[in-house]
Amino acid sequence: MSQLPGASRDRIRPHRAVAHQASRSELGTQSNSPHPGHIRSDPSFSVGRATRQRRSAIGLIAGIIGLGLVGLCLRTVPTVLTETTLMAQIAEPLTGIPADSPTSLAPVSPKPSMSIDPTTATKPSVRPAKLQAKRRLKSQDQARVPENGPGTYQGAKTNLRSRASSGTLIRYDVRVEDGLSVDPDKAAVLIQGVLDDPRSWRGTGRWRFELVPAGQSATLHAFIATPKTTDQLCAPYLTRGEVSCQNGNRVVLNAKRWLLGVDAYGSDLKNYRRYLVNHEFGHAIGKHHVDCPGPGRLAPVMMQQTKGLGVCRKNPWPRATED
Repeated sequence: MSQLPGASRDRIRPHRAVAHQASRSELGTQSNSPHPGHIRSDPSFSVGRATRQRRSAIGLIAGIIGLGLVGLCLRTVPTVLTETTLMAQIAEPLTGIPADSPTSLAPVSPKPSMSIDPTTATKPSVRPAKLQAKRRLKSQDQARVPENGPGTYQGAKTNLRSRASSGTLIRYDVRVEDGLSVDPDKAAVLIQGVLDDPRSWRGTGRWRFELVPAGQSATLHAFIATPKTTDQLCAPYLTRGEVSCQNGNRVVLNAKRWLLGVDAYGSDLKNYRRYLVNHEFGHAIGKHHVDCPGPGRLAPVMMQQTKGLGVCRKNPWPRATED
């Protein structure tokens, strides 16, 4: 079948138009080409290039996000102190740590001093070391005070005369029951020092005391004995293993009291022993129990201070004067 002369031209023209449109479309997609205006007619090249660009963009974004996360982690991870830097900080003065130290903390600025109300201040939960030591010694002494003893004694060998020249002379010896951690001669010297003090009975001018070695002639015998032996030496008086007594020619000092004291005197064992000697020897010269004279007054030495002070103040001496 024959074709019209213009038919071929009509069939060709649409092809050119399509090709022309495709070229314009490709040009639009290649606006980022490194060679502006250069047109590639291969579609696979355009697709591959776009894919590579997208991958590069994604990689760049991922890298930026990764760096951001690393920076955030570095800001939130605490500084780790090595042994060297820690010792360096400990060695620094209290005024602060140098700012150029790589692991230093910011120097603490001094704060103004503040007064603390003693009524609201928190008390330490741990007792002072000195008080704890005293309590330990007291418990150790208590462990060294057996309830029973053999009823045999070690006598002091010391001889000490009174410094007084007037008054009735009373000779006495000192005996310590076996098994007690009390040195007889040291105890005897302590007792004589109390009795020969001008604040004691010697100061009245009516009596004076002389310590003689055990076994020599003596008017009184002073015993330091275990609680049960004290009860026996004091009978028929009821000491119940706790207190001391004077019974006939015996002045019996309970070892529990001699070594541990009493609550009324607290840790002041020295003055409690003075009181104990003056009180029991006071009975030996005829003195009797008296009461507290009034609130805040010194307790008389013949008051039973071992059982408590009441409203009085502790006092170990017969001739003590009010402050």
